[in-house]
Amino acid sequence: MTAARRPNIVWIMGDEFRTDALSCYGTPFPEVVTPNMDRIAAAGVRFEHCYCNSPICVPSRTSFMTATLPEENGVFGNEGSWASFPYDRDFVTIPEHLARAGYRTVNFGKTHLPVALHPWQIDEHDGADLGRFYDGTDPALRQDEVYTPTLKAAIGGTFRGPAGFPGERVTRNAVRWLREEAGGSAPFLLGVGYLQPHSPVVPPLSHAGIYDDLPWPDDIGAGEPGSDYERRFVEALRADALAPAERRRVQADYHALVRWLDDQVGAVLDAIEASGLAEDTIVVLEADHGVSLGERGRLQKHTFFPEVHRVPRLVAWPGRLPEGQVRGDLAQSLDLARTLCGLAGIAPAESFGGRDLFAPEPPPEMVFASIGFGERDSYALPNQVVGNWSDGTGWPRRACVRTARFRLDMTVRRNGRPVGPDEEDPYLADLAVDPLEAVNRADDPLYAAVLESLRQALREQAATAHEPASVPVYSEVERGIN
Repeated sequence: MTAARRPNIVWIMGDEFRTDALSCYGTPFPEVVTPNMDRIAAAGVRFEHCYCNSPICVPSRTSFMTATLPEENGVFGNEGSWASFPYDRDFVTIPEHLARAGYRTVNFGKTHLPVALHPWQIDEHDGADLGRFYDGTDPALRQDEVYTPTLKAAIGGTFRGPAGFPGERVTRNAVRWLREEAGGSAPFLLGVGYLQPHSPVVPPLSHAGIYDDLPWPDDIGAGEPGSDYERRFVEALRADALAPAERRRVQADYHALVRWLDDQVGAVLDAIEASGLAEDTIVVLEADHGVSLGERGRLQKHTFFPEVHRVPRLVAWPGRLPEGQVRGDLAQSLDLARTLCGLAGIAPAESFGGRDLFAPEPPPEMVFASIGFGERDSYALPNQVVGNWSDGTGWPRRACVRTARFRLDMTVRRNGRPVGPDEEDPYLADLAVDPLEAVNRADDPLYAAVLESLRQALREQAATAHEPASVPVYSEVERGIN
């Protein structure tokens, strides 16, 4: 890279993308591999303890795009992307900030943001979903699918659409742009956003069945839900209604779809190298959040268990960042904005939260996340109108704080008001003795001081929340947006 030129940035995003689906992080079986994602890890830095700022698509994406927490931007659920959602914040996004510094900003694929946000100079969504090719109207296309018992989206199956797998269009568009338009004196930020491995989890025929013979667990595991929130969510999703063969299929097809995604990543990396851009280009690979695949009855996302809350983050820049480095410090999704600014030599926007991960500053003592608007007519899955509270009232807002050792999540708002201590329903995990975070220690007197300290931190964080003027209830107006 010449002294006068800032680095290019290629930012690759997966959706519902578990950290343990990448072989560089350690997959369930050695046969489950992601060689192209591992290329990025080998060439750069892998963050072991990075957490999203909301365990669901739109609030997570709004947070990392604006480098603000949900309490600042007012987006706590997927309703934030609906046409009728009154988004009234004015935070600059990462692409907008880099564009002001002379970057060309281009996105291919999924964004899933509030409709008021238009971060990219060029934003092409071709291939960002399966809707036009796979809308469920032809039974012949849906012969072998597995569904979450109470929802409509497939969590296993095979893509049998009348056209090629749509996500491959995202790859083709990104590769074409790298080969034909990436050159020039101005640096670029290229977003490559995939729906996959988000549901519908239907790998194309080229990848279907590649992991079917592995001994995937066919039960939902031992242990009762550790909080009323988790228990109610498990009851709403009904993983126990899946047959053992379906549970195995869910896991096999998910990892097969990740392997397809890995091939797409490889095509993008090859295009960077073929275009002579590798030395001048930072490559980032990460996810908006993970997903549960049946652990103790959990499916989908919406919780703060590690398979959902922890996200992969790989950052490589040949000759500028260490090769094969593994970082164990606490990180969060919204750190990306200040990190990219630091690498590019650009002052960050004043509104950007988080930290520059490559600057000589200590990690935070705590990182925060939250989900749910907590209104009287809120649902756990609002676009499916599924999941209200046990008494028939609204689904709560749940907030989480993590330290290097502990995770606490608890209810902070329900039915349009902050909750009292008796409604907080805390879940405290001690990662030092329980890395799977399977045991709730909130009632253990040995943890009373830790619990009280973290509860107070969450109460103070929740009290800062910007509440939108209204939260829409699902209607035909929003059909097709989510």
